[in-house]
Amino acid sequence: MFPLKELLSEALATLLGPKRALQAAALDAWPAVVGESHARHARAEGVRGNALIVVTDLPALSYELGLRRTALVDAINQKVGGRAIDEIHLVMRSFSSPDGESSDG
Repeated sequence: MFPLKELLSEALATLLGPKRALQAAALDAWPAVVGESHARHARAEGVRGNALIVVTDLPALSYELGLRRTALVDAINQKVGGRAIDEIHLVMRSFSSPDGESSDG
């Protein structure tokens, strides 16, 4: 018997290639690496090239993550087991709920 996550990882690697599968895993790893409380205000929204795109709604958190950028890249790559990303790009933007109202966490 195999864990479902392991089977899905193998399927992604087959469909997308190993680099893209690692990058998809990096998106999933973001909350664990940054911590759940930070992840509520800093969301990994995608990968462009080799950069993880993170949107944050708090200026102070954006500043903190910018200072920790290198350590976060290393932690994500270690968590996914390979060189998935080389950089984190931070974008400041308020989060909106599906009905258009701003969320306050």
